[in-house]
Amino acid sequence: MKEVEDCSIDLIITSPPYFNVKDYSKDGRQEENHSKRKRNDVSNTAIYDNYINSMLKIWKECSRVLKPNGKLCINVPLMPMLKKEYNTHYNRHIFDLNSDIQNSILKNLKDIYLMDLYIWNRTNSTKKLMFGSYPNPGNLYAQNTTEFIAIYVKDGKNEQIKKNKNESKITKEEWIEYTKQIWNIPIPNKKDKAFGKHSAIMPEEIPYRLIKMFSNIGDVILDPFTGSGTTGKVALSVGRKFIGYELYENYKEVIEEKLEMGEIEWNIKKIK
Repeated sequence: MKEVEDCSIDLIITSPPYFNVKDYSKDGRQEENHSKRKRNDVSNTAIYDNYINSMLKIWKECSRVLKPNGKLCINVPLMPMLKKEYNTHYNRHIFDLNSDIQNSILKNLKDIYLMDLYIWNRTNSTKKLMFGSYPNPGNLYAQNTTEFIAIYVKDGKNEQIKKNKNESKITKEEWIEYTKQIWNIPIPNKKDKAFGKHSAIMPEEIPYRLIKMFSNIGDVILDPFTGSGTTGKVALSVGRKFIGYELYENYKEVIEEKLEMGEIEWNIKKIK
């Protein structure tokens, strides 16, 4: 993200690729290819450690561009890998993306600390039931209807005077609701402009809460995995500025539609 200056971003909100369980070169239903899969797509690997190590490069850049006391918010799920999908083990194994990303960040980025952890309870989860050995005991599996939202903070005090801090205050009702550790939020439905076009749409309520909690009007919000543009849409709608990165040009149209900006600047880079 060399275009972004050091210590220039107030808040980062992102939901990175979930290892290799989604192919972002395909449509939202994972049926048809809209693009050739990018070699530098961090999820384009069958080796989990490579995935975690590749993302560390992004987190290092996030640390560089964040202002002191800036927040990095990362939304990821648990990834149960069944033996039929990942045949290195007999039963199933859960890749705990939140834990592994956390260890990677805290071991390698000396100026980043874990500030808080929220649990997103998907109130209308559409995932197929995980039966395990049901109805017999022994190997009953949790239904995996939650995701994590980890809040990291860059060390230091932001000395910048917040001219808009009074206008950015949240209400008492918002404070009470947003600081509950479990967030009951439905997954997006057909009303979302990216439905059927992108396979992992973030609910607008998640970036909305994070932006209200951790930024002021006029602040700059960054999403290094823009996807369908949800973070950008919300950021602009509440008086913030937005910078986003996305590898797949196919999502340009839906991002523009969400941001309601017409043609946006779209830098296509050839990475050797």
